[in-house]
Amino acid sequence: MRKRTEPKLGDLELQILNILWARGPSTVRDVLEVLDAKPKLVYTSILTMMRIMHEKGYLNRKEQGKAHVYQARLREKKVKGGLLRNLIDSAFRGSPEALLLRLLEEEKLSKEELNRVRRLLIEKGQN
Repeated sequence: MRKRTEPKLGDLELQILNILWARGPSTVRDVLEVLDAKPKLVYTSILTMMRIMHEKGYLNRKEQGKAHVYQARLREKKVKGGLLRNLIDSAFRGSPEALLLRLLEEEKLSKEELNRVRRLLIEKGQN
C-alpha cells in the first residue's frame, strides 16, 4: 500500500488556500482584495494561479454568472498537518519537542496564548 503524499504547495498557493478556508467560496476578485502579496499582484496573475490550482485538483470551481467561484478542495487540517510534519522532520530532526521549545523561546506570546498552551499541555498530560 502506497503512502499518500501531501501536495507540494507554493507560497502563493498556500495564501490562496488560507483565504478560501477563512472566507469560503470566493471569486478571483474576492481573493485578490484580501491577498497580502508583496509586490501587489494583478487580477490575471491570481486568475491564472487559481485555474492551475483547479487543474491540480486543489480547488473546486462553479460558474456564477460571468464569474467563477472557487472553493478549497484540500482540507485545511490535513494540509497544515502535513506542512507541520515536514517542518518537524526537516528542520527539527523529527522532534516535535524541539519545535515547541523553539517556538516558546523565539515568539512573543501574550498571556492569553500562554494560558492556552498551559491548558493544552495539562490536557495532553492527562490523556
